Amino acid sequence: MEEKAKKYDIDGYDILTTAIRELVNQYPGLNDGDEITFSLLEENSGKAMFPLSGAAIEKESEFITGEVEQICVYPFMVIYRASGLSENRKASVKEWLDNLGIWLEKQVIAINGAEHKLTEYPQLTDGRKFITISRSSPAYLDSVEENNAENWAISIIAKYKNNFER
Repeated sequence: MEEKAKKYDIDGYDILTTAIRELVNQYPGLNDGDEITFSLLEENSGKAMFPLSGAAIEKESEFITGEVEQICVYPFMVIYRASGLSENRKASVKEWLDNLGIWLEKQVIAINGAEHKLTEYPQLTDGRKFITISRSSPAYLDSVEENNAENWAISIIAKYKNNFER
């Protein structure tokens, strides 16, 4: 049986990348002056988001009116790189990433005794709208660099709807 070629929402990739970069940088667990960069980590430390593929079209429906509705997914990872971690600090990094995922799912998180909840996803452009953002894994130790910097990761999937006229 021939495998069907995966289709991508090419324009959606750029739209989602921009929106998610802005969203993750609103995470209340970030310290002042700290940011989650795009696909770039310093040698010993940093936080960055990495898209895992393009914005894939999961389902497409075309209506007699010419309207097309696509359900698309945008998988990405957030990597937290740190060096010289004690056991307690490793647990804190894992908790930080897990809380990011929980917050993106619009659940309540506690940071320094204060509760935080993401109430709405940002508006997308060109007929696109977020459906959900959810973790596809808990945070985990992904790799260790030659300099012993540890890369902790969490995998996340943003699901969105794309409506347009054909």
